[in-house]
Amino acid sequence: MTLAVFLLVLAECAWVPGPQLIARPTQSATSKTERLPAAPPPDHYTLTPAERARAIAYSHRQYASYFAGVALTSMICVFIAGSGIARALRDWARRASRKLFIQCLVFVPLFLATVAALEWPLNFYSGFLVERQFGLSSENFALWMRDWAFGLALNVLGGIFVMGLLYFFIRRAPRAWWICFWAATIPIALAVILIHPVLIDPLFYKFTPLSETHPELVARMEAMVRRAGLDIPESRIFLMNASSKTRVVNAYVTGLGASKRIVVWDTALNRLGTDETLLMVGHEAGHYVLEHIPKEFALIELVFGALIYLGYGLSAWIVRRWGATSRIEGLGDLASAPILLLLLTWLWFFASPIICGISRHFEHQADQFGLELAAGVVADPNAAEVRSLEVLGKEGLEDPAPNPFIEFWLYTHPPLDERIHFAAHYKPWAEGKALELLKPRD
Repeated sequence: MTLAVFLLVLAECAWVPGPQLIARPTQSATSKTERLPAAPPPDHYTLTPAERARAIAYSHRQYASYFAGVALTSMICVFIAGSGIARALRDWARRASRKLFIQCLVFVPLFLATVAALEWPLNFYSGFLVERQFGLSSENFALWMRDWAFGLALNVLGGIFVMGLLYFFIRRAPRAWWICFWAATIPIALAVILIHPVLIDPLFYKFTPLSETHPELVARMEAMVRRAGLDIPESRIFLMNASSKTRVVNAYVTGLGASKRIVVWDTALNRLGTDETLLMVGHEAGHYVLEHIPKEFALIELVFGALIYLGYGLSAWIVRRWGATSRIEGLGDLASAPILLLLLTWLWFFASPIICGISRHFEHQADQFGLELAAGVVADPNAAEVRSLEVLGKEGLEDPAPNPFIEFWLYTHPPLDERIHFAAHYKPWAEGKALELLKPRD
């Protein structure tokens, strides 16, 4: 993971996209709701033996791809540093100019493109071939490559700025560069969160006001979010054409201030009834009402600050021991970039359980909040939530029984079986108890 990618991770802390799937034909929400069974659904994630085997096989390939990616990036960094590629790129940059910014304009695109090219086979396997093999992806190779190229271009643009800033601080403040750089990432990451929904997301998907096609649904959404004291006008409730690439059932919140919005995927409307869609929106509204975005941002920035401090000590030690062999002149030498990327990869890897633990806590709170919010709007919020989670799991091939280590290390949401069990049984309103998260409005 490059420094630029880290900033994009911060920008998307409220939404982690699922695997890419195929869209199903659109059906009327009303007609689907009428066909829903009257009896409460089971309180566990239930699959047929064939569905279970398929979901486990898919999930295990994705887990293996993740850990293989960490190992591959590490080997690439060692190769680029040890083979002299980093020195050659640095020398080209020095010939272009003595100014750091101009050197970064030369070095960073070449360095990141080299890393991306060497990582491409694994990305192609996990992001394209596996999705096609399991019948999930509707993307052809050309469309997948276009998105891959867009992602690389964004990483290069962000990397030029971020890495330029990093090396500026390393050269100007050798003993305090870590705290200067960490402080500088805070406004940068906030800016990314603000502009991401407006400038970045539309590069990959089309967004239209949901009220243009589903005005009645939007009216119910607005009534529900107003019950939570949340002000999101219909102009900020969008429909995303996720079915152009995926059949994942999802919705998300993103942005801050003027860029704050709720986004519903068209796949959710294709596969869910109105009540189930409202439960998804209630979950997403909970992230805003409970201030999860700023809280998670602050917590992740604290973790990132600790990682930078560790990187500050480790990088100096590695350069001293390895620098002579690799002919790296010091930490301020652009040729040290593979070492910094190697450190960031492993530090972020070992911080994954912390980041995921924070996210799971907030996601559970959002599940709880969505149920409390829908209790005054939906006839049977528990049944609707269970049905929506079942569809989400089956369409996304969610692992029905993840290994505890995998859950601890990688899961940003509680396992689906836990979420369904909670959704089926949490109903304090039916027991005359006070709601825990939805505060009464004056």
